[in-house]
Amino acid sequence: MSQSILTATRIELGCGAAKQPGFFGIDKKASPAVDLVLDFETNPLPFADNSIDAVFSAHSLEHLRRVSKALREVVRVCRHDASVEIWTPYLKSDEAFLQDHNIYFNERMWQNICFASDRAVLGNTPGYFLWEETRYHLKPGVPSMLKEFNLPIGFAVNHMFNICIEWGVFLRVKKDEPRAPGPQAPKVTYCLGRRDNLIAIPDRIAGQL
Repeated sequence: MSQSILTATRIELGCGAAKQPGFFGIDKKASPAVDLVLDFETNPLPFADNSIDAVFSAHSLEHLRRVSKALREVVRVCRHDASVEIWTPYLKSDEAFLQDHNIYFNERMWQNICFASDRAVLGNTPGYFLWEETRYHLKPGVPSMLKEFNLPIGFAVNHMFNICIEWGVFLRVKKDEPRAPGPQAPKVTYCLGRRDNLIAIPDRIAGQL
């Protein structure tokens, strides 16, 4: 096993041709950004239990057919309180239905993963995901459109199509309990870009924006 695998503490799943700075990149196709060529859908991650501090993935999980196996591996290798940031197309968007996508992520999906049916997803792997934040990356022009029609952003996201470009879930791996102890209520953020230094929009009446 290579030294880079033994010392990795921050990993990116499905990094493709680019990866987050400071992360160990994993993808099933080789590229200059990939540190390890591995199909993580069908193969275990080559890291020791409780050895990883952070996991990032962007527009990768929707291509899988067996997401449960990959998520079990994430919980296994992560330390208690490790951060997990996952971006996918939002179910209520055209981007979700590209021909090579196999899984469609919405709030109900993550509720099942994190607490409602966590054992169906994680099996006997001890621990669970604590869902801390949901971040909706809005399409350009959406805030001004909602202002014009005086629609709250939360209503638009929940009931309209093509409001979001993508969305991210921000999780913690918790190992103080063998399974999720109960329902979770993540913070909700609406933004015009993924990162915190871009514009964040509170969920209030769009006419007040």
